[in-house]
Amino acid sequence: MAKKTDKTTKRTVVSPWDGSKKFWMSETEYTGVVVGKDATANEYVISDGLIGPGGAIPDHYHKWEDQTFHIIEGELLAKIGDKVLKIGPGDTVHCPRGVSHYMKNVGDSPAKLVSYIFPGDWAEDFMAETSRQNHTGERDFALIEERFGVVYLPTPSIHD
Repeated sequence: MAKKTDKTTKRTVVSPWDGSKKFWMSETEYTGVVVGKDATANEYVISDGLIGPGGAIPDHYHKWEDQTFHIIEGELLAKIGDKVLKIGPGDTVHCPRGVSHYMKNVGDSPAKLVSYIFPGDWAEDFMAETSRQNHTGERDFALIEERFGVVYLPTPSIHD
């Protein structure tokens, strides 16, 4: 259990929706760091995400992190572990480490999400490396798994 304390090393952060640097995570998925690990003493990272129509977050799981998504706009078909469901504005999905997750935008407009990643130690470096690999076309999934604990899976065959 956490110890009660009235002191913090965290910083206040105010950021507009489009105020973060965007990382290219997959073909039509972009993620930006809204609250970085430096502002949270590495405890967590908060990111904003955008998935274009027909785009998807590739199926993957995190070995060392828990991730929670809150859907702001858009209609998504999601596979969370073994479950397939439709999610939309106001829905929240929590994926503990080891639980695979895939989300596809099945709407006609971009989907907007907020993501919380716990702990935040290497989330920003993972986003930067994934974006770099997407820009160069030199994908190295073994490196991603070794350095960041993110394991990519084959794209699931799910239908709405």
